[in-house]
Amino acid sequence: MSRDHSPLRYLPWFIRDAIMWPLRLFVLAAVAISILVWRFKSNLHLPQVRPGQPNPMGADITSIAQLMQSAVWGLCLTVAILMTVGGIIGTDLERGYYRSWFSKPMSPLWYYLQRWMIGAIVILVSPVLLGLGLAASLGGTGLSWTFMAQIALTYLLIASATMLVSRFTSRGWLLVFLLGILQGVLQQVARSDFLPRWLLWVHQALPPFQLVGVRVALPQGGDLWHVLAYGVAMLVASLLLLRYRPLGGGITT
Repeated sequence: MSRDHSPLRYLPWFIRDAIMWPLRLFVLAAVAISILVWRFKSNLHLPQVRPGQPNPMGADITSIAQLMQSAVWGLCLTVAILMTVGGIIGTDLERGYYRSWFSKPMSPLWYYLQRWMIGAIVILVSPVLLGLGLAASLGGTGLSWTFMAQIALTYLLIASATMLVSRFTSRGWLLVFLLGILQGVLQQVARSDFLPRWLLWVHQALPPFQLVGVRVALPQGGDLWHVLAYGVAMLVASLLLLRYRPLGGGITT
């Protein structure tokens, strides 16, 4: 009897699992937000900005739909990414699922790369789903190519960091969350002269979480290359570790 040895043989299960969790939750949240917006849209207005004054919401916010997208994903994007990728390796490591996944010939590199890519699709599809609900309520999706690029870069950096850290601990998602908070604090303190040199080095060495998100400008020039290089490097490092030092290889907790 022939057996399927394709590296894509688990792909239908990955897609099913992603739909069941977390995409289903994101869909329900998008529906709930869209219903609330439709119900109270007559009370939703952009604040008036006097000529010559900066827009407190950002120059790119010109509609209620854009404001809603920015508010929702500014608040929830990091958590949504950690929900999506936090258990990809962490759960397998904690519960020992990798022993059965790889009992048959299957490259851990391709296995986890597929799950990472499906997670990216889930995160990128979710604002589109919310946009469709907002379009039905407000007549606009609130989306732009810049906005989607911000989400994609955020996923690249946070998801790759989570994959890498989760290779060593099943609580990798929590460590990445705390590192993101630390980077935000260091970014604020670094603007003053009170940051010790060694902390400045730590700030520069950690992943540049402060450069991504929907509430900051899309990175340009050197900052963009910094984000791309760091995100790709962490993803490649995690996949190489999984390839040459599989889970259960003695460097995990």
